[in-house]
Order: sequence, then structure tokens, then C-alpha cells
Amino acid sequence: MTSLGVNGQRYEEIIDLAYGASDSSWVATTLPENRQQLAALLDLEQSATKIIEVSPLLIPGLVQTTDYIRGIMASGLPAGELATRVSIRIGRREALTGHKPVQFVALIGQPALKQVIGSPEVLTEQLRYLLKAGRRANIELRIIRPDIGWNPALEGAFSLIETPSGVAVHLENRKSGLFLHEEADIRIYRQAIEMVRQAALGPEDSARLIADLIGRMERKK
Repeated sequence: MTSLGVNGQRYEEIIDLAYGASDSSWVATTLPENRQQLAALLDLEQSATKIIEVSPLLIPGLVQTTDYIRGIMASGLPAGELATRVSIRIGRREALTGHKPVQFVALIGQPALKQVIGSPEVLTEQLRYLLKAGRRANIELRIIRPDIGWNPALEGAFSLIETPSGVAVHLENRKSGLFLHEEADIRIYRQAIEMVRQAALGPEDSARLIADLIGRMERKK
């Protein structure tokens, strides 16, 4: 994992969890493993030069509002743990707004713009925040067209994280997470990203679509 820019104590923790130093991936399936993988993900995001996230069903985590985050995480969590998780997610935004902000490309499925999380008001505010974020020079937002047919985004969300010393792909579901760092895996996901790009609107058309949805939702009030 040193090739991913994770060193020192964090590196030792990751090696302890890995099935072997030569393994092509790091799978986290238990709670301690997931917590340490999250810490590694945060490290990578903070040191990244570019992050490309494909998110077909939800607004990407780096550009989620606080209320949207709560809407996702509120189910079944104790209040203390909920507050901690929300704080961690909010803290991840620093990668986009810090002294050396990462270049962030978000490829978002159109259903994510209409999926009510929390409440219609929460979703409307989330779309406003997304539209504002897309005006930053380091953020590129593209909406994946629903009428384009099959594309790799339909297989699920993933992110590709580039750091000065290497590249990793991160996949996550409800109970487990996976890091891929072998060159062959990275190549496959880069190809997938290019296919998703071809199925997505450009940044200007994407911004107009988001603004139009905001207008429709506001007129319903």
C-alpha cells in the first residue's frame, strides 16, 4: 500500500489486515476492518490529486449536504455513532476545499437527482449545493443520461483515486469495502470511466438539468 501513499502506522495496520502482501486487493468485511479501511480512504482522499467517482443512485459523498448525509445514515444508528459518521463525512469535503483542492469528477446517475433522501426539502437543498459545487474550478459534474442504454455505471458505484505515488479503485456496499490497486484492475476501471463519460451530459448541460429540477421542485411547494 506504500504505492498508494499510505505509510507509517497506517501502512502497518493495512498490512496486518491484508491476506498477504502480494494480494491484488484489500477486502474489509468486519467492523474493525471497515473502520481501518475508512481511515485509509480518508488518507487517500486528502493526499489525492484527482478523484473520479461514478455514483448512479446517490449524490457522491464528497458533495453531500449535512441533512442529506443524515437522511442516508439515520436508520438504526445510535445517536452518538450517527453524529460521528456525519462528522467524518462532512470532514471529507476538505479534500475539495482545502489549500490544495483535489480535482474531482463526479459522474452521477439522473435517478440520484430525483431520489428523495430525508425529505423533498432536503433533496432540493442538496441539488442547490450540488449546482454551487459544480461552479468550482476543481469540480466537474456530469449527469449520466438514462436513455443511453447499458453503461458500466449500472453495475454499481466506484471511485478511482489518483495520488502522487499511485492509483487505487475503491468499491463499497452496505457491509464491506474493497480496494483494488493492481495495474490490470486500474486499467479496467479507467476504461469503464470513459464509457460512462460517453453516456453522460457535459458539465454545462448537466448544470442546466440540475437547475431545471430545482425549479420544478420549488414550484411544487
